[in-house]
Amino acid sequence: MIRILIAEPSYILRKGLIQLINELPDTSEIEVVGSHLGLIEVLNHFSPDLVILNTSIAVAIPMEEIKIHLPDTSKIIHLINTPLPPDSTSQQISIYDSKLVLQEKLSHYIKPEQVHDDEENSEELTSREKLILKHVALGQTNKEIASSLFISTHTVISHRKNITRKLDIKSVSGLTVYAILNGIIKMEDIS
Repeated sequence: MIRILIAEPSYILRKGLIQLINELPDTSEIEVVGSHLGLIEVLNHFSPDLVILNTSIAVAIPMEEIKIHLPDTSKIIHLINTPLPPDSTSQQISIYDSKLVLQEKLSHYIKPEQVHDDEENSEELTSREKLILKHVALGQTNKEIASSLFISTHTVISHRKNITRKLDIKSVSGLTVYAILNGIIKMEDIS
């Protein structure tokens, strides 16, 4: 059971985040704050596992003050209102992120750890590995994939190693054929 606090001044963004989170599996309680006023009180009584915090609110209250009122296991995702640079971390979401990217970033924090571990150890591709495979099959480089998914190149390389190990396919052309045969991409997607 995951307790999520959304600290976002924009009504539209709050409603959109709630909708996205509710579509993910294993979500539970969601609390919402529209400004820095009352944030500390909500942190104290709600004890969230995850805080999605707009940087404009973080400017009004120092991060040290916010962290004092959070359980040690809580995580914070910063919501910024500008496009993310390609080398930004997955601990940030932007209003310009697509629905798929937002759900992937949020699901990383919302999925129970045991499910995540089981997926990595199974021989089936995870949804993230399928997404990486799609980009590989479309001819993107590791750097291009990292940039479009807002993850590090190292993370892309790790996913590619797992894909190669699980499928026992080492060439890009072999991975492309696998992606086509398994409906990850369509033949007409290939340029």
